Amino acid sequence: MNEKPVILFESYPDFSGSPLEIYNELVKRGYDKKYDLIWAVYSTFNEKTKYKVIKYFGCNSIEKQVVLARTKIIIDSNRYVQKPRPDVFRLHTRHGCSFKKCTTYYAGVGAVDAIITTSEEMKRVDQAVWSPVVRDKFIITGLPSLDRLFSNVDLYSSGFIKELTGTDKRFDKIIGWLPTFRMHHGNHIQCGKKFKYGLPTINSVEDFKKLNNTLTSGNCLLMIQMHHAQEKDYQVLPKCSNIVFVTENIKQKYSLTTHSLMSTFDALITDFSAAYHEYIILNRPIGVVVEDLVEYSRDEGFCYNFLEWIKGEYIIDISQLCQFVENVINNNDVCKLEREQSLHKIHKYIDNKSTSRVINYLGNRL
Repeated sequence: MNEKPVILFESYPDFSGSPLEIYNELVKRGYDKKYDLIWAVYSTFNEKTKYKVIKYFGCNSIEKQVVLARTKIIIDSNRYVQKPRPDVFRLHTRHGCSFKKCTTYYAGVGAVDAIITTSEEMKRVDQAVWSPVVRDKFIITGLPSLDRLFSNVDLYSSGFIKELTGTDKRFDKIIGWLPTFRMHHGNHIQCGKKFKYGLPTINSVEDFKKLNNTLTSGNCLLMIQMHHAQEKDYQVLPKCSNIVFVTENIKQKYSLTTHSLMSTFDALITDFSAAYHEYIILNRPIGVVVEDLVEYSRDEGFCYNFLEWIKGEYIIDISQLCQFVENVINNNDVCKLEREQSLHKIHKYIDNKSTSRVINYLGNRL
């Protein structure tokens, strides 16, 4: 019996981002009847999952070689899955827009047939920093992962908020905080400045309580999701009534992705993270923590002038952080006009159709 050809997916964390959106759309359109849809995971992967997986990274098994021999299309986003043969079509969906000057990472992309980007302006940035070999491979479709930002998610009826807060209370506003990592758990340093509690601007328990008091006064909840790659070398902050920490495990329990969670935020706090490029498509308030901008610019660096591209309420200390929260509570979007200029520079398409555009691009290759 002839085995079906394979479409091989990769994302990190596993089963997330743009590859997941493309996977779900292919299943919706019935392509799982024509192809084996398989995810490439680490050799140490032993979790229960509804997805078909192949232990790919750190593994060279016969099973892996058989899957690669059947592979027709690769859709990866983070850990590069190299083409086993020239006739394999590889679509690189990337982890996010070009932002940090990850020269070595970009250089390792290998042979690709197409790389997704979000606008003509971003394409020019991409072409300047990625390997010259792939400069003509960029296609402007938007990132499929961002389609989730336009979803309607009820965190209350599912029990998600109750599990996080321990109460049935409903909040008037929800703010998300998505910081990038400074020290990677693999010992890659993006910024030499270290924060006692893993968060910029929070230098003491008193700062944390001050922030919580500000949130409480406006019946506002702050959800903090630490970066999955951040080295856990920081102290744990005390539990507070209006501040909660979101983990990968609890998101998986409630079938949430980072993007579906972001869709529920009335505002975002971030820093040197691709989360900025993603959340801005919703055109809601963004607080940009720049406390260690000088150190980060010196150590890791950016693909463009940070302050020209990244517009929002700049935050350097706890007082400004609390002021941003107060502005959100009071519906005072003080940087709306500047932020909209960045929005249209970063995104050509402001909709939830990026997955469909990618599938249409694949067309008769499927």
